[in-house]
Amino acid sequence: MTRSPLRLMTLILLLVSAFGARAQGPAPDYTDSATLPDSPAYKRALEVLEVVNSGDPARVRALVETALAPGPFRDRPQEAHLGFFAEAHADHGRLEVHGARSYDPPRPRYHAVLIVRSTLLEVWRAIVVDVEDAEPYRIMGIELAPARPPRDLPPAERLSDEQVVSRFGAYVDGLAAQDAFSGTVLLAKDGKVRLTRAAGIANRDFDVPVNLQTRFNLGSMNKMFTAVAAMQLVERGKLSLDDPIGKYVGTDWLSQVILDRVQVKHLLTHTSGLGSYFNEGFVRASRALFRQVDDYKPLVQGEMLAFAPGTQWSYSNTGMLIAGAVIEKAGGRDYFDLIRENVTGPAGMRSTDSCELDRVNKNLAVGYSREQTPAGPKWRNNLFQHVIRGGPAGGGYSTVEDLLRFDQALRAGKLLRKETLAMLWRAYPELSSPDYGLGFAVESSPAGRIVGHSGGFVGISAHLSMYLDDGWTVAVLSNHGDSAAIVEGKARELITQGR
Repeated sequence: MTRSPLRLMTLILLLVSAFGARAQGPAPDYTDSATLPDSPAYKRALEVLEVVNSGDPARVRALVETALAPGPFRDRPQEAHLGFFAEAHADHGRLEVHGARSYDPPRPRYHAVLIVRSTLLEVWRAIVVDVEDAEPYRIMGIELAPARPPRDLPPAERLSDEQVVSRFGAYVDGLAAQDAFSGTVLLAKDGKVRLTRAAGIANRDFDVPVNLQTRFNLGSMNKMFTAVAAMQLVERGKLSLDDPIGKYVGTDWLSQVILDRVQVKHLLTHTSGLGSYFNEGFVRASRALFRQVDDYKPLVQGEMLAFAPGTQWSYSNTGMLIAGAVIEKAGGRDYFDLIRENVTGPAGMRSTDSCELDRVNKNLAVGYSREQTPAGPKWRNNLFQHVIRGGPAGGGYSTVEDLLRFDQALRAGKLLRKETLAMLWRAYPELSSPDYGLGFAVESSPAGRIVGHSGGFVGISAHLSMYLDDGWTVAVLSNHGDSAAIVEGKARELITQGR
């Protein structure tokens, strides 16, 4: 079977962004209004909303035939239009209108941002519509995107810790009842577990249910382990953040120019200018070729810097892979042994490892993505898309209980000294990294300082959030793409209400 160029490039884009973090930089300021403008764009946006809420393929076809402007958007395959609306309806349940959003500077009159609330997920979304600038104002583009909370909401109710826990549990239970979440959840305060949940199916071939000991793919969360191991070597004087990477790896990895310019700190902050080894070469290659860190050399050789190191921020799987090669050399040990002996082992994370998927691995969840078809939803596993073994940039397996052990080992100083943790958990604006530390995302939010990491891939989503000021820990692991971010977002909303 051959793969079309469109499907191939779509998969490459998924792989490039799979372990990604959010883009950095200030978001535009905005205001919200319950009164919708009497404009062609907003009238069309309401039409789109009605079709999403209907869940009716016939109405989707009618919208495409009568309301879309001739051009590339309308000319997409009919299946693509049907799939978009079916996914939106299945994912969100009914969408309820909140109002219109405007920005500074203003957007054109023929552009609408309709803010809606998902009744199923309890999240904010924006239906973004662009129309022609003359009658009949047909639709030129549609997007359903995550949205920041409206500015015109009344003050939120103040919650006690007990209310945070009970409402979060009820929320997860509601999602699970609708088959909108499959995975495990843990909520702790000051290291004490306040809530756990296990829901969904770990393996759909055999209808194996998820349990609390089910191991889920971490996606990019392995980057935290890589950074901790690197900083342990810094503490021992075997590595410096200012070292050029050419001190540890050679031209069999990258050109001498890159080896001389990129420093270890650039790898750990995603400011190296390197890209992602999840490229066309990876897509076309056998997964069995990539098992050790050195096996990835063919995918990296020939990479160029997108910018001068330290001048921009761009999420880089190649950068973190090279960090793994650096610590192998500096530590004198295989990467996987280093992590077991110095990170997961001392933290008591007995269920965490970079499992080799062609071997027997007990209680491992399979990742799934849902496809909407005329016959109803169908599930596709990710077994032939994922790496055969995770590594420095991501792809290992763990449990929510082990993630809490990692959290507590860090906070207690079992893995790194206090002053080293401060380096790990601070932003590096001097390196153009205002929201990312060393292998950890860092954030100052209404809920206080939060550090941690997310992970994602086809059929995989994961989150660990450590609330440094208030002592909360939120761990979410799922074998459905994007689910963990939604659940973590609800926990954050409730924890903020408890401050």
